[in-house]
Amino acid sequence: MAGMSGATRLSVSLPSPLVKEFDLVWRGMKYTNRSKAVHDAIQNYISEHKWMHEEGDELVGALVLLYYFDKPALLNAIMRIQHEFENVITSSMHVHLTKDKCLELIAVKGSAQHTKSLMQKLMARKGVKQVKFAAITP
Repeated sequence: MAGMSGATRLSVSLPSPLVKEFDLVWRGMKYTNRSKAVHDAIQNYISEHKWMHEEGDELVGALVLLYYFDKPALLNAIMRIQHEFENVITSSMHVHLTKDKCLELIAVKGSAQHTKSLMQKLMARKGVKQVKFAAITP
C-alpha cells in the first residue's frame, strides 16, 4: 500500500535464520533501521541484474578480473582487449596478489552490449580464472 511519501509498504515472509543473519549484517553496517537496509539491498539487486537485459542502455560499473600471470602472452592479450574497448573503459588498476596471481580492476562507462562483449572476451582467455561485474546506478 502506498504511503503519504510515495513509499509502498511491503510484507515478505522469510525463514527466521535468514532474518536473524540479515539483522546482524545491517546493524554491523551501521544502518539505523531495517527498511533502509532492505531498500539498499533491493536497489543493489536491481542494479546488478538490470544491465544484463538492457542492450542499448548506458551503464557504469567495474569489472574485477582474476588471472594467473604465468600464462604466456596473457598480459599482452588482456591489454590488447582493453585497448579494443577504449570506448567503454575509463580506467584500470593492476594489483599483484601473489608471485603468479594478479587482479585487474577495470572501470567502465558505456553501452551494456559493449561491456558484455568485453567481459566475454576477457573470460575466454586461458589463464583468466574469474571475471565479475559490479553495476552502479548513477
